[in-house]
Amino acid sequence: MKIMSWNVASIRARMPALEKVLKTYQPDIVFLQEIKATDENFPFMALDTLGYQSLIAGQKAYNGVAILSKEKMELVNDRLPNCDLDYQARFIEVRRENIHYISVYVPNGNPPEKNPNDTTRLTYKLKWMAYLTQHIETLIQSGKSIILGGDFNVIEKDTDVYNPDGYRSNALMLPIVREAFKNLTDLPITHTVRYFNPQKHFYSFWDFQMGAWSKNWGMLLDTIFISNDLQTHLKNSGIYKEVRGWEKTSDHAPVYCLLE
Repeated sequence: MKIMSWNVASIRARMPALEKVLKTYQPDIVFLQEIKATDENFPFMALDTLGYQSLIAGQKAYNGVAILSKEKMELVNDRLPNCDLDYQARFIEVRRENIHYISVYVPNGNPPEKNPNDTTRLTYKLKWMAYLTQHIETLIQSGKSIILGGDFNVIEKDTDVYNPDGYRSNALMLPIVREAFKNLTDLPITHTVRYFNPQKHFYSFWDFQMGAWSKNWGMLLDTIFISNDLQTHLKNSGIYKEVRGWEKTSDHAPVYCLLE
């Protein structure tokens, strides 16, 4: 079974690229982030024609996550459980057979350009990450198998970015953010992309600006985690980097893992 995660940066703008991805790589489960769509304008019918059931947590013009599946799935949560923050569409959880699949779009956390001293977004990010970690821990402690994928908006290691010194003060890389991410990764879960690809400078995101793609100025922001009870079934993982070079594509490339 192939699981894929992709920040599409607006599904309506990327639908031709998404269709090509689905036909080319044939994933069984797909986590999508930043769909920027609601039920009214999400392409349910087009994806159904391609053989995928879709469940979404949408938001007009911003955020939004979805899960696509070739087999029937059941919605568990379309918002982060027990989270008392102002709602943003960043979490969806479904169940297929006995596995919980979760797609997340972690907040960026950087301040508005016009108010660089505003820490409101950073505070929101840290609290949101804490709620996510708490929920994943609860699922695992209750004996659930989980697969968690998405855009985590964290540069975990210096080698996960082309220019670490240029990002020391960025909310993707602040020590407090890395510590919040470590609280998640310290749970009994496996970072599947890193598991088979320990090399340095292995990226999933290249900005649209500054010729980042052609210069390989990238970052590793996306991955798929699995609970450790599934680790013996993990056969492969990686990044379909070539998708970033397609026309009218996202600034992220899809990441994937293969379970047997």
